[in-house]
Amino acid sequence: MFNLRDFRQDVLKITQAEFANLIGVRQDNVSRMEKNPETIDLSMLMNIANATGQSLDQLVGYKKDVPQALEVENVWKENENMKHVLLDYLENNIEHLPLETEWYDNIVKELEEMFQTMFKKPKVAVVGMSDAGKSSLINALLGVEKMPTSWTPTTSISVHIKHINDRPEFIKDEATIFEGSENGFDVNRIHQHSYYEETRLASGPTSILSEYGTRQGDYYSIEDASAAVVYLDSPILQLCDVIDLPGFGTGDRDMDDIMASQSTEFADATIYMSPANGFLRGTDIEFLKASLNALPAFENSQNELEPLNNLFVIASQAHTINHGNKVEVDSILDAGAERFYREVPEEIWENKSEVSNYQYTVEEIRKRFYSYTTDHAGLREDFEKNLRYLLETLPFIIKQNAWNMMNEYLDKYKKELEIEKVNFIEILDEREAKLEQLKQMKNDEPMRKYEMQKARKEVMEKIELFRDDTQASFEKEFSEIVSPDYIVNLIKSKGYKKKKDDMEHLASFISSKIQAKIQNILKYKSEDLNLIINQYIENFEGAIHKHAYSDVRGFKIPFDTKKAFASGLAGIATFGGLAFWASTLGNLGGYILVAKGVSVLSAVGISVGGTASAVTAISLIGGPITLAIAVSVILGMGVFMLGSGGWKKNVAKKIVKEYSKQDALNKFSNVIDEFWDDTEFAFNSAADALEEEWQKKLSAMEEKVSYYSADDVRRSISEVEQMIKFLEEMPIPFCNAIAV
Repeated sequence: MFNLRDFRQDVLKITQAEFANLIGVRQDNVSRMEKNPETIDLSMLMNIANATGQSLDQLVGYKKDVPQALEVENVWKENENMKHVLLDYLENNIEHLPLETEWYDNIVKELEEMFQTMFKKPKVAVVGMSDAGKSSLINALLGVEKMPTSWTPTTSISVHIKHINDRPEFIKDEATIFEGSENGFDVNRIHQHSYYEETRLASGPTSILSEYGTRQGDYYSIEDASAAVVYLDSPILQLCDVIDLPGFGTGDRDMDDIMASQSTEFADATIYMSPANGFLRGTDIEFLKASLNALPAFENSQNELEPLNNLFVIASQAHTINHGNKVEVDSILDAGAERFYREVPEEIWENKSEVSNYQYTVEEIRKRFYSYTTDHAGLREDFEKNLRYLLETLPFIIKQNAWNMMNEYLDKYKKELEIEKVNFIEILDEREAKLEQLKQMKNDEPMRKYEMQKARKEVMEKIELFRDDTQASFEKEFSEIVSPDYIVNLIKSKGYKKKKDDMEHLASFISSKIQAKIQNILKYKSEDLNLIINQYIENFEGAIHKHAYSDVRGFKIPFDTKKAFASGLAGIATFGGLAFWASTLGNLGGYILVAKGVSVLSAVGISVGGTASAVTAISLIGGPITLAIAVSVILGMGVFMLGSGGWKKNVAKKIVKEYSKQDALNKFSNVIDEFWDDTEFAFNSAADALEEEWQKKLSAMEEKVSYYSADDVRRSISEVEQMIKFLEEMPIPFCNAIAV
């Protein structure tokens, strides 16, 4: 029997008067129904269900069978086997290698990290407004009832769901709750025992998710709870990790919106859910646009994946639309796709096209819209078929990318080792000439350092100029967009009408337009910065190799300046404009950014190379601020004048007033300042690393030339040959996969 009092008090957490107002009856009627729940008839139950967004099954506590788990072919096992073969090769040979030499030891460590990093499973994030049915969909895909579901918004922490075989040996429990630092919880470090212990709040069966991760849980109010990791046995988890994110728009914890928005940055595919009976209404579409912006664009004509193949926009609970009438559901999807396409500014679609060379039309966008319900297999089969295709295709793309990256790195290492070998041979033959050459290099070091310090100062001055230019450019763009005249013209050109939905869409479009402008301004300046950074690195390389080829056969110290510079980015959280630079480095940039924690498919896009792929590095800038301001503006619109005459001007003034109230221009200016602050810090970190690595190389070569005996040199030649042989025999299998 339906217990109305418990439902109102424990689930909805509202008073009798508020509930009476919600369902449209007098309070005394609610009081009588709570005292005598057996008197509640079917029509009243339906009224309560419609008012609270629940199904009759949920109200009376009926539990449906969870659909069978999504069946997929485990094609990831080839990637896993490839990784284990390579790691085993390292482990079996490591004790025989001359790792006393720091350089050789670093080569082996870099290879091990690369093998671990490049074979990460893709992450599929399930996002959307609260009560969209995210946890229910995940339970259905898994084929097990593990994610907590209820009448009210439930998940309030990000839950990372992994396959049981991926669980480290030291973790014994099914689920663990973690706290995060100011930068959040880093799920990529969970295999580190020390990090696990430092961040663990609680562990046990999956039931602890209800205690820490739901609004009804005993420990829900503990703000330290940042994420949970769950290990389960399910076919879909053989191909990907699934992330259940907090629902957008709950209103009770701002951190949920921020967490959900930021977590999508690390997702390779996104399933965005919105209830079919209110599909993409209100602020819902704003959150979808945030998810779109964070999505890596890796599709192209070579791998034959369709535009936005890793985005699934779901009309959930589709059975509520006239008992699941497919024609009506498709009509809702058509209208939603059209509305979404119109509300995304052309700049964002152009940036996507720049990466993939696809044209993003409304027809292509509509292909990414699906219906879903656990009640009707016919309303979810298209979604399941396309999700299955993506998950079974991604392992081949990831494998091909890893194969390309490893071969490039191995070739680079072997070339550097061959140079080292030649140097040792020449030390034996012409030691005096080498000593003289080395002496000249050392004598030139003070001047080289002075010149590079001066060049470094010039780069910093350029960054400050870029800061000023971007601030001025953005202020001009912002003033043009957030103005009554622009907004009135926008209302006319978009054909917006005097109704609440259209006004929300108008405010949403304006927010996206602003974000697109700030991204493009920073993108163009980052392109200019790229030229300056590359020139700085070229000048450094020219200076250190000044005496590489003298009249006497000179030697060239094997030193990769670009890689050494990039190594300085490894330990910092944000790169600013240097993220754009790193993303133009092809496989090197892909490796750096994946090691940092971006989605593995972002690395696939980046590894293709070229400035176009670097758009990904800029696409997230201003996202959380834009989202927060947009939602506030939409909600702040409230009730506006819909009377005759001048309504367009009134609406425009109201929007301008809301942006002023939110201090939006100042907040966006702070985003730009932070971007360039991060750029300065990243450049200094990279320049420091470059100088430090060069000094190590120079000192090592000085020791070899000055102090090695002939026997020492011969032994060193033997060790170099041993390292070359080790790399040449690396068991990298032939990869005949989908082009990336």
